[in-house]
Amino acid sequence: MSNEHVWVWMQSKKKAYKVISDIERGIIEVYNERGEIVLRKENLSRRQVEMVEKNFLVSVAKRILERSAVKPPRPQVDPFDPMIA
Repeated sequence: MSNEHVWVWMQSKKKAYKVISDIERGIIEVYNERGEIVLRKENLSRRQVEMVEKNFLVSVAKRILERSAVKPPRPQVDPFDPMIA
């Protein structure tokens, strides 16, 4: 089973980029709205891909396709954070 995750990353002017991350294969690919690849990172460690997903994609993108049986953990919310209503 593949650990491929597909994300949509909204850009300015209503453009949507598609991001594919695969922990097992160690890749992150970014496609523009025309389906052209604009960035491809290969030979990444499992930890590197997980870090990009956790620290970048979760913040700026929305996961649109779940092909893995394992879901990423939800970030813990600090109940005493004054910025959270």
